[in-house]
Amino acid sequence: MKITLSKLSTRALGGLAQRVVKSSKNGKFKIVEEHELLKALEKESKEFEDLYGKLTYSGKGNEIVAADVARDKTFTALRTLLKGYKELPLPNAADAAALYKVFEQYGANVERMNYVAETAQMVVIFKELDKPENAARFEALKFKPAYEELKKRQNAFEDLYAVQAEANAELRKLPPATAARARLQKALTAYLNLLEAMKDLPTWDTLYLDINEMVKSAAATYRNDRSDKTPDDPNAPKEPKEPKKPRKPKDNDPDIRLPEDGKPKQPEAGGGGATEKPKQPEAGGGGTPEKPKQPETGGGGTPEIHLPEE
Repeated sequence: MKITLSKLSTRALGGLAQRVVKSSKNGKFKIVEEHELLKALEKESKEFEDLYGKLTYSGKGNEIVAADVARDKTFTALRTLLKGYKELPLPNAADAAALYKVFEQYGANVERMNYVAETAQMVVIFKELDKPENAARFEALKFKPAYEELKKRQNAFEDLYAVQAEANAELRKLPPATAARARLQKALTAYLNLLEAMKDLPTWDTLYLDINEMVKSAAATYRNDRSDKTPDDPNAPKEPKEPKKPRKPKDNDPDIRLPEDGKPKQPEAGGGGATEKPKQPEAGGGGTPEKPKQPETGGGGTPEIHLPEE
């Protein structure tokens, strides 16, 4: 059996172990049902599935969010109500102004705080608003029901948050998933090695063929990924071809050298080629030495410098 268990996903490894155990204990292979390696695999598989099937968190997340939103909306509504009321020419406007000052002093940005910080800050706000003078102001404004609703929603949030914290604490006591996977992988490897060693014996051969098909199916989940193929795999991607050689330059292409398989450069000295030479050749075509420099002529045609003596 050819498979690398470490390449399987957590879900695929657990599923393979379950199928191997189920097929081995279907009643057709009595010879293996009481084997210690199969029992060990069955035990690890069950523990792995129990751990994998548990929620990572308490499952109260959505309820916590909803309770927080309800608390924030009520807090904002009451604060806005007091802000508007204090601006009106009404007898109790001063009471509204005093209560609004408490909201601004202790809860200006409370909605933007995290759960723990906001809950702690709400305790401070309630402590201030529950003072007798502020309780009387709520009564005078007829806003006490709104204030009680805010306290009710705060309590509902705290109850849910406490349940979530307790549930998460219990979940953290569970063994880590990585350790459970390692144990399951070790037990499955030992059992597959047993089947490999016994595959030529009667009864074992049939079980081996059954399990081998499951293993091949599981291995296909990562073998289909081209990135996992080894360089020796004939189906692996081939090495990229060497880039083509640059084209030969045309006659008028400047500053480009010919490739090595091109024609050799023209000699610098020649009889009468049409190509441009970087400097004047020392010997001309007729064999007569040329003058090193053409003298400039003066106004009357007489040279201003003397020619070198021959």
